[in-house]
Amino acid sequence: MKKEKKELDLLDKTKSPNKIVWALAWPTIVEQLLLTVVTYVDAAMVGSVGVNATAAIAVNTSVIWLIQGLMAGLGVGASVLVATKIGERKLEQAQAILMQSILSMILLGGAVMLIGELILAHNLPRWMGAEEALLAPAEQYMRIVAAAFPFQVLLAVGCAIIRGAGDTRTPMFYNILSNIVNIIGNFLFIYETRTVSLFGFSLKIWGAGMGVGGAALGTALAFFISGLLTLRHLLSRKSIVHVAGAKSLKPDREILGQIVRLGLPAAFERVTLSSGQMVITALVTGMGSSVLAAHQLATTAESICYMPCFGFSVAATTLVAQSIGAGEKEMAKNYAGICIRYGIGIMIISAVLMFLFAPQMIWLFIRDTAVISLGAAMLRIEAFAEPFVAVTNVICGVLKGGGDTRWPFYISIIGMWIVRLTLAVVAIKVFGVGLAGIWIPMAIDWTVRMLICLRRYKGGKWLHIWDEEHRTA
Repeated sequence: MKKEKKELDLLDKTKSPNKIVWALAWPTIVEQLLLTVVTYVDAAMVGSVGVNATAAIAVNTSVIWLIQGLMAGLGVGASVLVATKIGERKLEQAQAILMQSILSMILLGGAVMLIGELILAHNLPRWMGAEEALLAPAEQYMRIVAAAFPFQVLLAVGCAIIRGAGDTRTPMFYNILSNIVNIIGNFLFIYETRTVSLFGFSLKIWGAGMGVGGAALGTALAFFISGLLTLRHLLSRKSIVHVAGAKSLKPDREILGQIVRLGLPAAFERVTLSSGQMVITALVTGMGSSVLAAHQLATTAESICYMPCFGFSVAATTLVAQSIGAGEKEMAKNYAGICIRYGIGIMIISAVLMFLFAPQMIWLFIRDTAVISLGAAMLRIEAFAEPFVAVTNVICGVLKGGGDTRWPFYISIIGMWIVRLTLAVVAIKVFGVGLAGIWIPMAIDWTVRMLICLRRYKGGKWLHIWDEEHRTA
């Protein structure tokens, strides 16, 4: 019996729009929640080694996010194109876009790996002003993680394309597998060989005792396995969009140009945010390892609040792209409104929980009381802005689905570089506020971004941009 396709018919008017939104969003929500849990476990494992281990990873985090932003940009460009062609019922063009996307993945993966190995690994900790004790472990972490960048590109971009085709369950499975491999790898590579007691039995567990390097190795192994599985899926006939349907393996300048026009602003958006985070990390690094650890752990803890709304942002991008591709603009507006409402609702619940249990969330990572107290205080500042984060993220997903990838980029520049960084530098350098001088401007940043996003969304131009700029015959 032939295996049933996992893609949803998102344009089926006999189905409830709410059910379609949830059917598309819930796997991504589960994926993001589990990713958050694993991030907690990952940080807790590293945190148990000591504050310096957490700080050594934090030195690299902003730049790794920047590189992941380039991957995300390629994923946005490819997935929106694929989703729109599916809406237009032009599957052959969708297959061709997939083939060109794989060629782009190979090039981007190789480029970022070389940059990480040859430039960033040695120089980044020094550029960030890290303490002497952090230099060696920070360099080791980047070298190992950078080796897996090509496979991370395959996972990130490949899963974005699969989601654009209407299948969010397969990416969920691959990312869950990646997280499980990461945890097992951390368990084996971070710690020394030790004896573990379980249900009255003692068991000797082998460990490499690599510390920070072990955390990097677990991450790299996870991306290696999941990236290859994602590529295998795209090469097979299990998906409505697969390489077997592509008629040419040669680079296509027109398709690559479309991917770049859509994906480059999305990549610049992430680069803008990540480069801003690099500046923020540099500001925090100068405050000492304990403050840097508190900042990093609070940032990780906050993800448990805003990651679930990512599911509705992804759903909005796919639903809007397919609806506009099919010429169903009223359907696109309806789907957008549903996704925004659900995103706000889930964020309000998460924000309340984050405010109430802020100390416990940091305690899961580390036992240093000073770090816990400082990190919890930052979480409670940010909790008030979390609903604004939901509005911003979901509306940006709507805009991208309509081909309006430039405005999320413009909004990120205004929020990060004009609002957040300006206020942070003044608060820290002029008034000596400390870590709160980072987190209060962050909340103001999200407020400003939300207001701009609402204005752009209500203007409705995102419904027509694809017709004007991106549609091909």
